[in-house]
Amino acid sequence: MTELRTGELRQVRMDIVREKLHTLDSEGTWKNYAVDDESRYVQRFWAWTFNGRRTGDFVEIVSRRCMRCYSEDGLQSCPVCNAAFVCRGCFREGDAFANHRASNNGVECECGSLLRRVTMGSLQYKDEEQLPSFCIAVKDQAFGEGAERIVRKVRFLDPANGDYIGPVMVAKESRFAGEYHSQMAYHKNFMRTQDIAASFGRRFNDALDEAEKYFDTPSQACIRGLPRILFIEPMVVELIENGVEKNILIERYLVGDYKKFNSNMGFVEDEVKKLVKQMNHLGVGVTSQPQQGIDLGIIEEGSEEEEETDDEDQGEDDGELFDSKEVEPSEGDYGDLQDAYFPQAFSHFSYERSRGNFMVVDLQGVFSVKDDGSKVYELTDPVIHQHDRLRRRSRRHDHNRGSKVGKKWNFGRTDRGINGMKAFFETHKCTDACRLLGLSEVDAEDV
Repeated sequence: MTELRTGELRQVRMDIVREKLHTLDSEGTWKNYAVDDESRYVQRFWAWTFNGRRTGDFVEIVSRRCMRCYSEDGLQSCPVCNAAFVCRGCFREGDAFANHRASNNGVECECGSLLRRVTMGSLQYKDEEQLPSFCIAVKDQAFGEGAERIVRKVRFLDPANGDYIGPVMVAKESRFAGEYHSQMAYHKNFMRTQDIAASFGRRFNDALDEAEKYFDTPSQACIRGLPRILFIEPMVVELIENGVEKNILIERYLVGDYKKFNSNMGFVEDEVKKLVKQMNHLGVGVTSQPQQGIDLGIIEEGSEEEEETDDEDQGEDDGELFDSKEVEPSEGDYGDLQDAYFPQAFSHFSYERSRGNFMVVDLQGVFSVKDDGSKVYELTDPVIHQHDRLRRRSRRHDHNRGSKVGKKWNFGRTDRGINGMKAFFETHKCTDACRLLGLSEVDAEDV
C-alpha cells in the first residue's frame, strides 16, 4: 500500500481476522496472557506523561505482582520504595526484600533504582480501578477497522480463577506490519496526541467553570449542566508470546452510540444539525429556549481591548501549548445552548487557546448522561493539526541545533496543518457555546 501523503510504501498486515458485526464476545477465540503461562504473559504496562511544556514520553506502570512468583494475591509492598511487592507465601520464606535492597559492587540496588524512578516520574502508580490485573485476554478477531488501525476486544483476567474483571477494553493496533520499535513509535504518536487533546479538554472544562462567575445563581446551575469533554486514557501493554515481544495499545471500551462529531477534513455542520435533532427527540439536549425564570443574559462588565500581537511572535516557546488568558463570555442572551454544539466549540477553543498553533479535531466517541445528571462527551482517537508556522519555526530552531527537522511536535499522517484548520473554519459556525467561552469568530482566510 502506498501512503498518499508521503509516497512511502507500507506493508499491510495479512494476519488480521475480522468478525461479523454484532458478534458476541463469547463467539470467536481469545488468547490469555496469564501468570501461569510461561509462553504467553504480560511483561509490563506503559502510560503517558505530559506536563504542558514537553512532548511527553512513556512512563512504566508499577507492577503489582510478586517479584518472586508473579502472584497478585495478598501482596505486601517494600516499605522503602513502595514499588516492589511479594505475596504472602513468599513473605513467609524470610526477608523477602533482602536481595531487593542489597547493592552489588557499588551498583545501585533495585530498591534505590525504583525509588529514584518514582521520584523522577518515570514510574507511575495506577489504582486497581484503572488497572485491575496484570493478566489479560485478547480476542483474535478484530471487530473494527479504520484507515490506520484495527480494533479488538480485551478483558482483564482474575489471576486466581481466570474470570473476566474490570471494564471492557479495546486494543488498537496498526494495520501495517512493523517490528517492536516501529509499533512503539506508532503508539507514541497516538498517546501523545490523545494526552495533549485531554489537556485541552481539561482547560475547556475549566473555562466553562470560570464562565459561571459572569452570571447570576440560577444561570450558574444551567452552566454546570452543560456537557464537558473527556478523552479516555490509553495504556500500552507489552506482551511476551513464545519468547517474542509485542505490544498493543488498550483503552476503555466506550459504551453507547458511537459517533464522529467532526473530522480532520472539515465536516461539521451537517452532523451537528442531525445531532441536535436526535438529542431534542431524546430529550437530552439543552432546550433551545431559556428555562422558565432563568435569565441567561450576561452580567455586563467593563472590558479592555487586547493588544495585537504579530503571529510570528506568538508562543515563541512552542513547547508552551496553552494561552492562560481568562475566560470572558460575550455579552448578550444565551437562548440556544444546545448540547450538540460543544464538540465544535471545543475544536474552536483548542485553536484559540493555543494562540492558533494547534487544533483538536476528528472528535469521535459517545455522548452520555451520568447517574448524577452530568453530561459528558467521552472521546478517543483525535487528530491535532499543527499550524505551518510552528513547522517553519521548528526548522529554523533545529537547523541551528543540528537536530532532525520538525521532530518536536509530530502528530502523524492525519495532521493536515493549516489546510485542516482552514477546512474547519470554512464549515464551522459559531454558536452560543462559542460565545459563552468568549471565542472570537474566525475567517478561514485569516488562519
